[in-house]
Amino acid sequence: MYQCKDIADEVNNYIDGDLPLTKRIGLFYHLLICSCCRNYLQQIRSTISVITVAHPKEKDETDTQQLAKQLHEMCEKHDH
Repeated sequence: MYQCKDIADEVNNYIDGDLPLTKRIGLFYHLLICSCCRNYLQQIRSTISVITVAHPKEKDETDTQQLAKQLHEMCEKHDH
């Protein structure tokens, strides 16, 4: 019998269909009886959907190296 941790471990493979048939069936039956895992699976699917549809409206020109340097300096000041 599969458990919730099995769903968490294999959710991406389950969605992609990259599981052996017996494991896929076992996880499917677990999803039938576990509403928490069904909700988790739906949240993952929704997240994937949003990420694949979202397009940035502006080009982000943030200087990430400069930002990292500033954050590092702030942390050093805070620690002293």
